[in-house]
Amino acid sequence: MQSGGGTSQRNYGALLAAIVALGLALRIAGAQGGLWLDEAWSAKLAHDAGTPLGVFLNINHDNNHHLNSLWLQFVGIDAAPLLARALSILTGTVAIPIAAAIGRRRSPLIALVTAALFAVSPMLVTLGSEARGYAPMALALLVAILLTDRWLGGDMERRPSTALALAFFLGAFAQLIMLFGFCAVAGWAALALWRRRGLRAAAIEMLRLFGPAVLALVAVVAIVFGAAEASPTGFQFGRYEAFALLPFLQALADMPGYCFGLPFSSFLWLAVPPLLLLLASRQGVARLELHWLAIIAFPLALALLQAGNVGHPRYYLVANLALLLLAGEMIGLALAAGGWRRWLGAILLMAMFAGSLSQDVDLAINRRGDPSGAIRAMETRSPAGARVLLDGDTGRALIEVAAAQSRYPLTIVRACSAERFLFLHRFRDETFPDRPVRCGVVYTPIAAGRARGLSGTHWTLYERTR
Repeated sequence: MQSGGGTSQRNYGALLAAIVALGLALRIAGAQGGLWLDEAWSAKLAHDAGTPLGVFLNINHDNNHHLNSLWLQFVGIDAAPLLARALSILTGTVAIPIAAAIGRRRSPLIALVTAALFAVSPMLVTLGSEARGYAPMALALLVAILLTDRWLGGDMERRPSTALALAFFLGAFAQLIMLFGFCAVAGWAALALWRRRGLRAAAIEMLRLFGPAVLALVAVVAIVFGAAEASPTGFQFGRYEAFALLPFLQALADMPGYCFGLPFSSFLWLAVPPLLLLLASRQGVARLELHWLAIIAFPLALALLQAGNVGHPRYYLVANLALLLLAGEMIGLALAAGGWRRWLGAILLMAMFAGSLSQDVDLAINRRGDPSGAIRAMETRSPAGARVLLDGDTGRALIEVAAAQSRYPLTIVRACSAERFLFLHRFRDETFPDRPVRCGVVYTPIAAGRARGLSGTHWTLYERTR
């Protein structure tokens, strides 16, 4: 007969498998539709680089998330969207049981709650279903957190120095915001060791534990920026926005909304992370130093450094991961406490789950604006192929990759020419003209896509007025 412990273990495994299956299904559903602008440029840059070595030496662009670029180059620019996004789908799904393993260090209940939040979080579902480097980076950072937590907890006989170095090395080549993740993890370990052993012993242990990881990150930075320095163009940005306070605060307010599935955008959500941290200190939550560094110190560092491009919630993924771990532990503790705390924890969990699923379903329906709709519209009117006029080079990859994935013969024209089709794209709240005039010809809209949520591109396809 099975013992009670064996039955409990079996039930835990079955519940975790169901949660992981849900997370996988949501990511596959969110991966439908053509690649949006940043994904498309990643695919085109990887294709134009020609070889794996070219990914490291020749792209020198902020759209080059190296591990993702290698995958896109391997599958080809004409790969189906689901295949192009497969690396993110896989790593985003594997992150769910890794997060559960971190939570299970407190209890199986915390593990399951944490896994559920990671499975449905709109931020992670979105980033785990698009061809970018954020999902692989998130997985690498979670592995580093788990290894560090186990070491600090005395559950490992040997220091995981090599494993940590590999995690940070791969994570940084997936997305360079891993550098901030390293600062949070190393800072957490340093504070914990200092408190236990004193300053000198902590410094020696930190050197042994994280020294190889520092060398690995130095190597990544040297490769990325060394190649850019050797390039005639230097390091390039697809779109660089200087630091501005309002976009910075808006992104910080949107981040917990995409993290927990909050129903609307509001500056009120700025209060959510510090409030959770203050409540966590009274609940006996573990890894508080990590949470404070990742959730509060990381954004403050960006503000102090006056970093550019801070108006995008995705750049705060390090804080997002810490928030989910924090919320999973707090809700799990509340559920285990009984009484009114159990009811409150259950209500919060159900609200987050419902809100997150609502945003996930919207992503699956909206498909980030789905630029392949423009190809379908041209194919209906001109099955043998078409020529399309663009306003600028920014949207070139968007329409070029969509055509390649649909195997549709498309010629992109930049010079002033009265082509049959005109393709325009816009950012955020920018508007489209009703009847644009190009090269003396009036165009009429025939198809459009409007993106909602964290990622996507707005576009309109026009046809020459007869």
